[in-house]
Amino acid sequence: MTNIFRIILFILLLVPASEITAQKKITAADDVYGSDPRLYNGRLYTAFYRMNTENNQYLASSQFEPGTVTLRGVTYRDLLLNYDIYNQQLLLEYNSNPGFTSVIILSDAWLESFSIKDKKFRVFPVSDKENRIYQEIGSGQTRILYFWKKNLQFDNINGNSKWIFSNPVREMSLLTDGKTDKYRNNRSFVNLFSREKKREIREYIHSHRINVKKAGDEIMEQLIIFCNTLEEK
Repeated sequence: MTNIFRIILFILLLVPASEITAQKKITAADDVYGSDPRLYNGRLYTAFYRMNTENNQYLASSQFEPGTVTLRGVTYRDLLLNYDIYNQQLLLEYNSNPGFTSVIILSDAWLESFSIKDKKFRVFPVSDKENRIYQEIGSGQTRILYFWKKNLQFDNINGNSKWIFSNPVREMSLLTDGKTDKYRNNRSFVNLFSREKKREIREYIHSHRINVKKAGDEIMEQLIIFCNTLEEK
């Protein structure tokens, strides 16, 4: 009986200790933006994959980068962020306790926009029940939207079974007057514009030797700026 009593007493003593530890972690996290529930309302991120899984689920790498987030109209800066494009989740990394790092999924119900390094993203409704995260290029009436995703495939070549994440897959769209239309190449891009603008846009693409399937963000931003100047004429 004495041993059983000691075990029960030991368990009871552990409960307050665990509560104190949890409280310390929360307090340390609050040092960044106080106890703002907008920022720390997310779930703990648990989408970590086996060691033999090749590549990763992120847009760029597993490295968290400086960025900003807007949640319910409030913008938070100097955060460490990453974008899991396989699960379509925005992740926040923070030090919840000295020497201990936590990663949470920021609330998709409150998320409006975010930036990671030089890339800007915005949440757009695609139906009454679904929102999508798009990389946004340009700021005028007409903008370019990229939807990023990855696939996870099983590989069993030569009896060596493993899972492999694909390279990032990009779906390209043009947003004009609230309407989104996909394009695949130069021709389908130009065809999304009115007859009056097609010739000038085609000439701009040709003179600048642009391939919309391969062009970088800066080149595409200059192209969409040009397209928006035509809207103003």
